[in-house]
Amino acid sequence: MSRNDHSNKKVLLAGVILAAVLVALGTFVFSESIETLDVKAEELGFEGFSLLPAPFPEYTMPGFEDPLVNYLLGVFSVLIVLVATFAIGKLLSSSHKLKGVSSS
Repeated sequence: MSRNDHSNKKVLLAGVILAAVLVALGTFVFSESIETLDVKAEELGFEGFSLLPAPFPEYTMPGFEDPLVNYLLGVFSVLIVLVATFAIGKLLSSSHKLKGVSSS
């Protein structure tokens, strides 16, 4: 393993840990805070309306009210985005390599 690969793995691990911490903050701390935009809109007399129905009103999914389950769903979502991003990066990288080979 080259030094660059080891450094990349450290950065990736740090990113995953940071994402897990941010998901924990969002799940356990910020989810209980008041949404100030909603409060200010009510104070100013604005009423909300939706053009389309929300898939998850009030950011909740029926059956998933437990904060621990929400945390695990958040971590799982972060991992899905990470895998998708990695796969797209690999596709783009191999596409550039193929273009480089065919242009010679």
